[in-house]
Amino acid sequence: MSAARLSAVLWQEYPGLADTFYRLARLFALGLVFILPLEAITAAREIAVVGMLFFLVLFFWARHEFSFRSTVLFWPLIFYVATTVFSLFTAVDMAYTLKELRAEVLKGLLLFYAGVHLIQDEENLKQFWGVILVGLAVMTVTGLIFFFHEGGSLLNHAVRAGSLHSGYGTLGTYLVLVWPYLLLAPLVWTRTGAKWLWLAFVLATAVLAYTTYNRAAWLAMLLQAVLCLVMLTRHRLRALLLVGLAALLVAGLMFTAPGSRHGERWDRLVTNPLKTGGTAGDLLTLWVYSYKQVKKDPFRGIGLGRHSFSKAFPNFRATHQPLLWHAHNTFVDLTLQLGVQGLIAILLIMGVLVWFLWPHSPPVGGEAARAFGAATVAMVAGFCLRNLFDDFFVDDTGMMFWLLTGLALGGRELIRSRAGARQIAALGRT
Repeated sequence: MSAARLSAVLWQEYPGLADTFYRLARLFALGLVFILPLEAITAAREIAVVGMLFFLVLFFWARHEFSFRSTVLFWPLIFYVATTVFSLFTAVDMAYTLKELRAEVLKGLLLFYAGVHLIQDEENLKQFWGVILVGLAVMTVTGLIFFFHEGGSLLNHAVRAGSLHSGYGTLGTYLVLVWPYLLLAPLVWTRTGAKWLWLAFVLATAVLAYTTYNRAAWLAMLLQAVLCLVMLTRHRLRALLLVGLAALLVAGLMFTAPGSRHGERWDRLVTNPLKTGGTAGDLLTLWVYSYKQVKKDPFRGIGLGRHSFSKAFPNFRATHQPLLWHAHNTFVDLTLQLGVQGLIAILLIMGVLVWFLWPHSPPVGGEAARAFGAATVAMVAGFCLRNLFDDFFVDDTGMMFWLLTGLALGGRELIRSRAGARQIAALGRT
């Protein structure tokens, strides 16, 4: 019996089978969203990914109906994939690059399109949003408890919060990924009396972000707060000017706070940048060196994967501190790894996401798809800013990025299908 015939028979005898498969796929996906930021759960994470994809395929098979949602990212993603495949032929270590292509690009695409196709109605989107907030609550509470239990202080960065994540860098990036969904949560959950609980949640998360002493995450979350406020207003230019000025003041205060200096001598930033010292000095050294390497052959990459840097430039690694094993900037890293065409591809993906999801009018309370899309705009912008100072477009943070953007575009497909249905209904009445 053919697969199509078997599907038709099962559909007739077990009409609820497709719904069961869909519920199981969604259950694995919700579990994945919750466990992604947790440290040392690789096996559970892979089980969740495989379970989600397996039952999602079974759902469409049992339903005997499948319409591929290509989304506006289809051609930008094709371009990006092409640049990663092309880098195999110029890679310093082809076997390593092939492994990274499978682990980062293929898995990212699967997660993205799984997210797109998992959203069948707005209630599904609210469930994912709710799990994001529950996961953030767990990370915030445990992070603050661990930080102060380990002797952390709000006056210096000797101890930095890591919560249940693998460290302060990954925790800061995770907070950037989910912060906008917390800020815009009142658009979806409008229960009376919940405002004070939400404000306490926002404050606690902000304190946790501060205790990471991750300055790039601070700036990214500040940018996200500005964008969320601007998107909620009707007079956006005026709001941007006012909120932007306030944000600059807050940023200035943050960088004068105790623990905000990590060995830098900022007076040298203009006169002799490479002698700034500290973290900033190391980054400037890396970026200047990376620029010189790209300039030699802009379209020839060293191969996908952060470790390609160490393999391609052993002399630099031998003469600099161990932490400088890649460019510590997603966009510089991808330019080195894939060539300038890789940089163009990733900028195109980020730009299309922001352009397509940007709300042309303030999201209305109760419209989960529009609100989730607005939060995703802020997420993408903050994620890009945070990754100007490191490269966390990999592993669990990369997976979370692809899944969240997939869910957001799945929500946009809902909006578009509803609009189409209304047009058809209107034509039927005329």
